[in-house]
Amino acid sequence: MNWLKVSFISLPPWDRKELLFFEGFWCVSDVRDTGCCIKNRNCDYEGIHFDHESYEQPSSPSTIHPALFSLEDIISHGGQVPSNRTPIEVYTDGSKINDQTGSSFCAIANEVITNAWKAKLSPANTVFQAEMLVLKAAIEWANTANGDANIWSDSECSLQALKSFNVKNKITQEAQMTLLENARISLGWVTAHIGIKGIEIADTLAKEATTDGIPASLTFPKSFLKKQLLQLSLSRWQSEWDNGETSRSVYSIIPKISNKQLHWSRECIQFATGHGPFPSYLKRFGLHSTDYCGCGEIGNPLHYATRCPLTLSYHHKEPSPQFKVHWWKSTLSRKLSRRNIDNLITFLATNEDLIKSQNTTPSHTPA
Repeated sequence: MNWLKVSFISLPPWDRKELLFFEGFWCVSDVRDTGCCIKNRNCDYEGIHFDHESYEQPSSPSTIHPALFSLEDIISHGGQVPSNRTPIEVYTDGSKINDQTGSSFCAIANEVITNAWKAKLSPANTVFQAEMLVLKAAIEWANTANGDANIWSDSECSLQALKSFNVKNKITQEAQMTLLENARISLGWVTAHIGIKGIEIADTLAKEATTDGIPASLTFPKSFLKKQLLQLSLSRWQSEWDNGETSRSVYSIIPKISNKQLHWSRECIQFATGHGPFPSYLKRFGLHSTDYCGCGEIGNPLHYATRCPLTLSYHHKEPSPQFKVHWWKSTLSRKLSRRNIDNLITFLATNEDLIKSQNTTPSHTPA
């Protein structure tokens, strides 16, 4: 049974659970690396239909015996192939411009272009797929040319894939089989944009192919599936974050969700959420008899960071009411400010008795 595995580095917790159980379609490949797998079945997720046949599936291992897999001498990386031949020169290229993908090759004999081929791929296809498709097309054309042929590419990774015995890409395997059956075809790597006429022509044709090439149907890469799922998950996460009823204090600081880490310390998280060594929070669990600080004001994070005389060494400048949200964002975005907050929270946690209020009557108007 074929599987398509897509790994996620970071997803919202609810998505991790749903991707695990959603109609038996998604599953987690590793508890440390949340992922999903596609079996040979279709699925709908967040209103989008996913057809398993539209995405790359690994091909069966090569049936060629390793002793017969001799492509090292056919594919070179030094920029030269045997000079005792007078082959047809074939130049290939793949291109992606303005989210459009195309590939092309041109065959040159006696300084004359004898054949040109252009293909337009889906915007979801990658440049690597375009490069592999045009190499396969060039190899198949050279196989019918009834003569020696040199095929040149500026894609070193594609040539490396052709030399690999363990490749599981169908297009690459088919190109390998053709090469092994025809010793008159050689491949080589050349640097792009150094004035080689054939490469420049192929590059121009590849750019044209993004708009007027022959439509070519290739399955979408795993990276495209991962991107789709991540965008859908982030969109749903953002919607729930916008319309949620909890964590509104954090929402004012971070209104836009992201799967990128903020690098906040444990202390900074306590400060931003208010879930830390603050009387205003501890009273909710009966750990303090009152939510007032020992100085007589409400003991919340902003109080200790700006006004409390007991934490004078850790004070930041108190913001005016209209700039309070900006103050939170600015304070938690600067490294030195976060370090000062870390020290403040550590001080409050180790001096709990000092900040406890001895009475329940405030001496100042609560902020």
